Amino acid sequence: MTVDQTPGVTFSASPTPGAPPPPRTGAARAQSRALKARQVERVVTRIDPWSMLRVSLSFAFCLWLIIDVAAVLLWQGAVATGSLGKVENFLAQLLAESSFTIDGIKVFEGAAVAGIALFVAGAMFAVITSVLFNLIAGVFGGLRFTVVELETAQVARNPRS
Repeated sequence: MTVDQTPGVTFSASPTPGAPPPPRTGAARAQSRALKARQVERVVTRIDPWSMLRVSLSFAFCLWLIIDVAAVLLWQGAVATGSLGKVENFLAQLLAESSFTIDGIKVFEGAAVAGIALFVAGAMFAVITSVLFNLIAGVFGGLRFTVVELETAQVARNPRS
């Protein structure tokens, strides 16, 4: 796909070189302010492991926090509606026990410890993946992708006009 086929990109150029520009109307002035674009190829050849560690730790911490808060809210909702008591009665019947109780504090502590273990493992996995990407990119040349750069510079207006 070339730049002139890119959706959402407009050009303001004369149709033939050397031809005088058409008179400026309101639409022509708006079109002359349109952004110009060019197609550029970029190559990612290296990802810094330290940066990857910081980003993955931040992401994993936010995800862990969101899951813990959601779990506490769902647990409180289950307690308030009586659903937890029904689940405990069902498990007591299923296990042929006289009573069965689920200790919410123990469940939360176990989930928090498992979350922290997954938090650290995920961050280490991200760092190892970035090092592996760097090694593979050194052999195969990296990850190539094409972007459209929009020219955002505008012509300064003449203060006298």
